[in-house]
Amino acid sequence: MLGMDDTANYIEETPNLSYVVELVGTSDFDFEQKFVAILKQEFTSDLGKYLFHIKNEEPRAAAEIVHKLKHKLSVLGMKESFILAERHQMELQTGNTELDSEFKKILKVVDTFLETA
Repeated sequence: MLGMDDTANYIEETPNLSYVVELVGTSDFDFEQKFVAILKQEFTSDLGKYLFHIKNEEPRAAAEIVHKLKHKLSVLGMKESFILAERHQMELQTGNTELDSEFKKILKVVDTFLETA
């Protein structure tokens, strides 16, 4: 079970593109825009699939999507959220959806960030 301190860590996280800048070695606006466009497209697709599987009570299928989403969290510099996603993925594989509401909060933060990126 997550403690209050754990919750505070990932709630305070803000997605960023620092990793992308680090990969390129400098700030390359065109590359960042292309990267963000791909990330938006993939995230939107994965988000829809995740919500579909959760709604249809298919936790193991949702776990496969969480696996994809957690790597997007990592790329966006969300280390604490990645850890929660990893735990959520493991729980879903056993049929446990207990962390769904916490994970959805993270997804909302990312979705809002990508809308404005």
